[in-house]
Amino acid sequence: MAVTPTIARSGRPKDAAKRDAIITAARSLFASQPFDLVTMEAVAGQAGVSKMTVYSHFHDKETLFETIVAETADQMIAALSAPDQDDGLRERLIAVGTSFLNVILGSDICKMSHTLPGALRANRALAERFYAAGPGRVRGALAAIIAAAAERGELAVDEAEHAADDLVSLWEGSMPAKIAFGLAELSTPEEIRRRALRGTEVFLRAYRV
Repeated sequence: MAVTPTIARSGRPKDAAKRDAIITAARSLFASQPFDLVTMEAVAGQAGVSKMTVYSHFHDKETLFETIVAETADQMIAALSAPDQDDGLRERLIAVGTSFLNVILGSDICKMSHTLPGALRANRALAERFYAAGPGRVRGALAAIIAAAAERGELAVDEAEHAADDLVSLWEGSMPAKIAFGLAELSTPEEIRRRALRGTEVFLRAYRV
């Protein structure tokens, strides 16, 4: 599983409301513009704070983006890490898939991910840093659920990580690309639930013992 990156934080308390405003403004800008074009000045202007305030919370633009990715991953991993219920593996995976897709297809994270390619092609270290902060951690947590089910004899998998990739692909389909390219709107809760249900059932037909 990918190691969670350490995001530098000052020991001095910061204004939580201003930090939230900065995060909200940055998410909007990263979702609507290429990463290279977003500036800390623009984030400050949209958040209604000074540029100095933005830098007091986040050392640079990369740290700001990484924080957004990491906090989103925290929300998703919290859903993945929920205690097992008595409903069984199928219902657990449907619930996990629904929580996962609410972020991936129901929020601006999907659009943000497609503003990065140019910046990441030129900076492998930055690409690895962002992947480890978010997608790598989430895939690792999902693989752990699948591995545990395999140990209980519920699934027959060769590699839990590969099976996790299969499951995510079944959940997402082509929707992330369609949303990013403006060919589809963010998914509704009903569409998300349907995708989580269908993807899980196809996955279990392939891997269930």
